[in-house]
Amino acid sequence: MKLPNRILIAATICCALCVLLSTVAIGASQIAFSRIDPSNRLVLSQDFYHSVASWAFLLYDLLHLFVIAVFALVLAQSFSWEAWMGGGASVVSTLADLLSVSVNMFFLMAALRAMAEGKPTGLVTPEAGYDVICSTLDFAQASFGLVGTLFLATAAIKASGMAKVAGWVLFIGLPISVFEVAEVGMHTSWTFLVDAWVNPIDEIIQQIVLGFALFSIVRRRLESGLPEDGHLPPSESAGRHSEPNVA
Repeated sequence: MKLPNRILIAATICCALCVLLSTVAIGASQIAFSRIDPSNRLVLSQDFYHSVASWAFLLYDLLHLFVIAVFALVLAQSFSWEAWMGGGASVVSTLADLLSVSVNMFFLMAALRAMAEGKPTGLVTPEAGYDVICSTLDFAQASFGLVGTLFLATAAIKASGMAKVAGWVLFIGLPISVFEVAEVGMHTSWTFLVDAWVNPIDEIIQQIVLGFALFSIVRRRLESGLPEDGHLPPSESAGRHSEPNVA
């Protein structure tokens, strides 16, 4: 089944929104961390900028789910098993990250805020149990993200145009995914640098390239006058085996 243009346009818009949300999250986090020690969760739970960054990351994950699903479906039209493996693993990774952010926002931060205000929290040390939960979710996010990035990059590299460029960008970002797996449960200066700058900037670059790749598909359809559910014209039929069938 061919994806209609309106789905691809919506995914392209979501890529732009993801870039905006990542930028807002980076800026808000740096403002919060410039005034508060990143390890001081009790004070961070009451900081406005830290809350803004958390909401931005949460919304980013929701939009990223849609973007990665659309991109995987586009690749699956020609490179089925790599795209399905990569898309499925990337969706699981994003869901794990979404759950991790949600735990911090709606459970851990709420409990710490109540403790700071002298209200009953129900737990003597609420951060202890949540550390285990978040570490498990972070490991799932990092490991599935590594697998998803590898397979999506493999499928995209086989394509042509901007999809191929997106594949190489994903492939180049693989070492960062390895760092994400290695840093789970660690709280050091280099892991803070990776979390605060390297990962968000890598996500911004990926979203920009994915947005251009999806937009190029829509533009190619419009320029060729190809209907959303039609067939490839003869001039493009020769390249069907070298690029995703996006007609």
